[in-house]
Amino acid sequence: MNFKVVSFNDSLKLKAISIFNILNMKEAIHIQDVDFLLIDTETIDDNAIESYKNREASCFLLFVVNNDEDIKKLLKNGFSNYIQYSFSSEELKSWCKFFQKTKKTEIIHLNQEININLKKSEIFIDNQIYILTKQEILLFKSLSKGEFVSTKNLKSLLKLNSDTSVRTLINRIKKKIKFDIFIQKRNHGYKLNIDNFEKENNNSELYIKELEEQNTLIQKIVDNSSVYIVTFIHKQLFCINKAFRDLLGNEVVKELWDEENGDFFQLIKHSSKNKEQLKKELFNKKTITEVKIYDFKSDGFYDFKVETYFFKKLDKHLLIFS
Repeated sequence: MNFKVVSFNDSLKLKAISIFNILNMKEAIHIQDVDFLLIDTETIDDNAIESYKNREASCFLLFVVNNDEDIKKLLKNGFSNYIQYSFSSEELKSWCKFFQKTKKTEIIHLNQEININLKKSEIFIDNQIYILTKQEILLFKSLSKGEFVSTKNLKSLLKLNSDTSVRTLINRIKKKIKFDIFIQKRNHGYKLNIDNFEKENNNSELYIKELEEQNTLIQKIVDNSSVYIVTFIHKQLFCINKAFRDLLGNEVVKELWDEENGDFFQLIKHSSKNKEQLKKELFNKKTITEVKIYDFKSDGFYDFKVETYFFKKLDKHLLIFS
C-alpha cells in the first residue's frame, strides 16, 4: 500500500512517515499511485478542497486537524475522516487498518461487455484486454463515482497543463479501445457512461446516507465538548476520542491497547454475569443505557448515559457518553 503526506510541517511528515514505514507502506512517487493520503489541513484552500473531493474516488483521505475551525471546514465539505495534530502512533495505525478493511473496489462495471480492473490496469471489452497507462488509470479512478467531474478538476488531479490535455487523454483512450465510454456535458465536465452504476461491494446511496449520519454525529461532538465517544469496528475497540482519553487518563487507555485481551468494557462497573449482556445492550442501535465507569484517579466512578449508533455497511458502532 502506497502513501503520501501533504504538509508544510517537516516534524509532522517525519512522524507520519516513520509510522507508515513500520506498517511496510511505501511512499508514492507518482500521485496516481497513492492509496492512502494524509493531509495537513493547513495546506488546504478552496481549490484544494474541490480537488480532494474527487480524489476520494481513487484513494483513502485522512486529514490532520489543528483546531475546531479545521474540523468545521472538513465537515462542511463532506470529509469525516480526521485525526488531531497530536495523534498517537496507534491512532494512525488504526486508521490504516480501517482503510484496509473498507478500501474501495478495484473493478468498475460499465455494462455487460466492458469492465475496468483498476488494480491490474486493464480494461476488458468483449473478451479482449487493453492495457491502461498509469495516467489513464488515474482518470478512471477520478471518474469512478459515476458523477460528472469538471475538466478543471481533472486537469488538477491528472497533473496536466491544460484542458486540452484532458481532452487529448480521453480521445487517446477512445482510439485505443474503439469505444466511447465517456459522457461530456458543457459546464459539467466528464463522467463514465455506466448503464447501471455499480461497483463491487458498494452501494452509493447507503454510503452517502451513512456519511451524512457520520457528519451529523461528529458535528455533535464538535459543538459539545462534554460529549465523549468510543468507536468500535466489527465490535472491536477502534478509537477512544481525545476528550475521553484525557478524562480517563492516557495510561489507562494505553493499557487497553497493550493488553493482549484488553477490553474497553472492563472500565465499566458490572458483575461478571452481566458483562456479555451489557455488551449486547450497548451494541444495540440507538440504545440509551446508564453506566458507571471507573475513575482511577479518585477511586470513584463517572456516571454516564450511553447512546449507541450503528453503521451497518461499515459494521461500525459509535458509543457516545454524556
